[in-house]
Amino acid sequence: MNIENKKTVLGDEASIYIHDDLSEKEKWKTMNGRQKWEYIKNYYLMKAIVVLFIVAFVGSILYTMLSPKPDLVFSLAVINSAMTPEQMHQCQTEFEERIALDEKTQETCFDSGYYIREGDYETMQRFATYNAVGQLDVTVMPESVFEQFAPAGHFASLAEKLPTDMYLELSPYLVECRLFDKDGTFIDGSETMLGIRIDETWLYKGMELREPVILSINLSTPNMENVMQFLRYLFRDL
Repeated sequence: MNIENKKTVLGDEASIYIHDDLSEKEKWKTMNGRQKWEYIKNYYLMKAIVVLFIVAFVGSILYTMLSPKPDLVFSLAVINSAMTPEQMHQCQTEFEERIALDEKTQETCFDSGYYIREGDYETMQRFATYNAVGQLDVTVMPESVFEQFAPAGHFASLAEKLPTDMYLELSPYLVECRLFDKDGTFIDGSETMLGIRIDETWLYKGMELREPVILSINLSTPNMENVMQFLRYLFRDL
């Protein structure tokens, strides 16, 4: 067995025979193309990939944090929805086209994730909180839920919010409610129109509903112009 020849062959092909006492620059000069690629792959490639990943990750976070968020121009909460997700999406898409939504700077929210059952205080609290801070413009709900929330003052007086002509046009569909005080006692003379029946509109046509569906304008809505647009969208046959 020719040991001398074997050592010579390995020395020509592998970088393990490059002397350790050479500087990095000198080592690089003594390497052939294959050895240089192996050197880069072993010492720099993985580090470069990790650095690039970190830069991309940090850049993505900074872009998300610093990019201006679209303005929420209309927010709809649907409690115990009778509509399918497809119907909800179609409704949102058509309404956005109606108001000529600028997708770069504006957005709407149609949230049908509110399912309230007896004793479901967590969902009730979530709804009450979003409503109180002005995150909701309009709420659509079964009549039984309306009767639960309306007396507590969650919804705006339609006589105060709507223009006179629209109020008169919608008068056959308006729902009256009495308010109660902090002790849960109904206040005499507090009767006011707080809801609009929408179960007879085209949106619910053909649906088998267990009870009437009521729409209310939330007390702290910041987007009253689009609320009126949504009412015109629902009652487009008037």
